Amino acid sequence: MGASSAVKQPTYAGSALAVLSAACVTGVLASQPVQVSIAGAEAIGAFLLLGSGLVRRRGHRVFGGGLIFVGCSLICLALGLGLLSPGKLFERIVFFGGTLAMACVVLGVFPLRQSWAGSLIGFGIVIFGCGLVFLAWISDPSSLQLLLGVGLTIVTWDMAEHAIALGNDVGRSARTYSVTVTHFIGSLGIGLGGGTIAIVVDSVQLPAIPIAALALLLGAVLLLLLVLFLGDSEWLSGT
Repeated sequence: MGASSAVKQPTYAGSALAVLSAACVTGVLASQPVQVSIAGAEAIGAFLLLGSGLVRRRGHRVFGGGLIFVGCSLICLALGLGLLSPGKLFERIVFFGGTLAMACVVLGVFPLRQSWAGSLIGFGIVIFGCGLVFLAWISDPSSLQLLLGVGLTIVTWDMAEHAIALGNDVGRSARTYSVTVTHFIGSLGIGLGGGTIAIVVDSVQLPAIPIAALALLLGAVLLLLLVLFLGDSEWLSGT
């Protein structure tokens, strides 16, 4: 086994699926068609950034460096356009939070620095959760939209952590596609199953519960999961 194949970084397959899920959450937070296009541009930049690792591993360092430059440029452009995009002030803030959260996930699985990976991903998940809560307070999203956003946020978190853990076990360059796809299908199934149950419960004729209260509850669940995760992390323990 070569030295390059033993690099303990998040696996490519898991990282790509985590970024794809994060891009979908950012799309859920979009309130204008142009914002969806901005989220797509950021996703392209993120995949170029991830792809640069594969290119550089094959010895094309100049081309890989160019991909890093273009990818980072697209991500920075998306952050700027996200804040300046059309729409009301709070809608722009929510969408900008989505682009920022996606950037954190990308930097976590790239990774910007290996020891920061878990913290960056956790920070991105918190921003996604807060964005979904604010989205429910400032607008009137459907229950399906909100639950889809929360479900994909959980999938993003799960796939990013899976990429990190698997990369630490077998190295970034190991062939993990089948394992990763299986894990992704299971994670997506759990998210969709939970969303389906919530929609069924929401359709039952019970006293009305404001959608904002549901968003706050789901955000609190995400925050609790994050606290439990960070409680066992090296970032807090200092080890």
